Amino acid sequence: MATTSTLTSELQGPADSSGINAAPPKTEMSNRRNSISLKQSILDWWSSPSELSRASFSSNSSSASSSTAATSVKSTFASSRLKNLKIEYNLYKAIFSDEIYVVPPGDAIIDDDELQDYPYYAQILDIELDDGNFLHEFYLQNNLDRPADGNDDQVLDLVVVHGYMAASGYFLKNYEQLLRSTPGIRIHALDLLGFGNSSRPKFPQELLTTPEDHEAQIKQTLEVENWFIDRIEEWRVKRGIKKFKLIAHSMGAYLMSCYLMKYNNGKEKSVHEFLAVSPMGTEPNYQSLINDSKYQFNHHAIGGDPFKELTARQKNITGGSQEDSTSNGKLSQIWKDLGAPKFPKVYVLRKLWEWNKSPFQALQLFGPFYSKLLSYWSFQRFANLVGNEDEATKDTDNTDLILKLHYYSFSIFNQFQGSGELAITKLINHEILAKLPLADRGLVEYLASNNVKTMWMYGDRDWMNSNGGKYVHDKISKLKSGISEFQVIKGAGHHIYLDNPEEFNKSSIQFLGLGK
Repeated sequence: MATTSTLTSELQGPADSSGINAAPPKTEMSNRRNSISLKQSILDWWSSPSELSRASFSSNSSSASSSTAATSVKSTFASSRLKNLKIEYNLYKAIFSDEIYVVPPGDAIIDDDELQDYPYYAQILDIELDDGNFLHEFYLQNNLDRPADGNDDQVLDLVVVHGYMAASGYFLKNYEQLLRSTPGIRIHALDLLGFGNSSRPKFPQELLTTPEDHEAQIKQTLEVENWFIDRIEEWRVKRGIKKFKLIAHSMGAYLMSCYLMKYNNGKEKSVHEFLAVSPMGTEPNYQSLINDSKYQFNHHAIGGDPFKELTARQKNITGGSQEDSTSNGKLSQIWKDLGAPKFPKVYVLRKLWEWNKSPFQALQLFGPFYSKLLSYWSFQRFANLVGNEDEATKDTDNTDLILKLHYYSFSIFNQFQGSGELAITKLINHEILAKLPLADRGLVEYLASNNVKTMWMYGDRDWMNSNGGKYVHDKISKLKSGISEFQVIKGAGHHIYLDNPEEFNKSSIQFLGLGK
């Protein structure tokens, strides 16, 4: 792939000198809306910045030096990223109403006082971490009746975390209504490390090689979880966020459950409300590493090595643990009753799992046909997408809007795929069954004892196993009533927030106590 100004301009369409207002490519889509043309797909591939197909440049890496070559690499990487940020900016500009000012990426830093003049504003940020990586954040703020500086107790922060094969941009139909719901609210939408427009460091090889020892496998899974959640906690501290409400989807909901168990403890808890949207890995299953009850505790609890605690506990246990063996009829009946996610059991997917490969690594092999293949999904998935000011006229031609979301998808999925995407193979198997199921690892007891309110939300056409979420909800309710809710949204699949944004937004605002 190469970067050619002629091809780039053909890809982006008319633009001003900054490239910010670049329109999506005008293709032969006016008469058929199921994909982009093959010619356009080739142009997309040709103009894709090859710098982003490699692991992220880290300021703390061994390659970071004062040499001219290193400086050139860093500069090229930054300019390639800026192109992607402009694609993200164009997407938000197309979907939001004119009342929300979106700060253009790459511009000179705008004074905070100037931004306070807007009733609502949004900003694309990269928050640098101590190891040289960064978390990408889409930040929105409601300036109406904003609490005075220093009144931290009155500040309302909402954190949104995406799932696997997704990024913060897919919540584009939710941000504005959430933002308008509560004066002074601040929304922080994150791209997980190794996803979206966050850093994409190479995923540690030692976390991909499965150890033979059973307890070592549990430890490895915990280390994979820590790879994500430790960065999120560092981000929270750097952003000065003391308390926040939380929305997380799928893999993001699984990881944020782990985050809560590790970091949301003590008297000064940060999170009191957690909306788990079609969470991954809830149900007990035959693949679990913790079917024996001696492993069913909060491994993320701070205070030392959990396996030392396990050893101490085992000394006080007499007799065998036959009642906890995987051959036990009670366990088998639970697995049968709860079932599993209705995800297609595809041979290719199973092999990708065995090889620790991302599905997008396979798609990238299609080269110039990649954008074409992805566009079939884009035009089907986002067929009903309209801008926030066009809700009353849903018959409006939305081709340009779909194209913007397609190019956002292509820009994030065509980056380095040897990063966060690989972690999924160590958290679940190809049947979407968790190695450390949320129902069995102390989460229920943690939520009840810490009085963390949760909602377990699914779509009525969701392939994720809603029985697992209902099982967790019921277990919480038995321990402590009134702190857990369960809801199924009609007319929605796994991506509830996209399929039925109106009901999703309404339920989110009500559950989180926004607008009060």
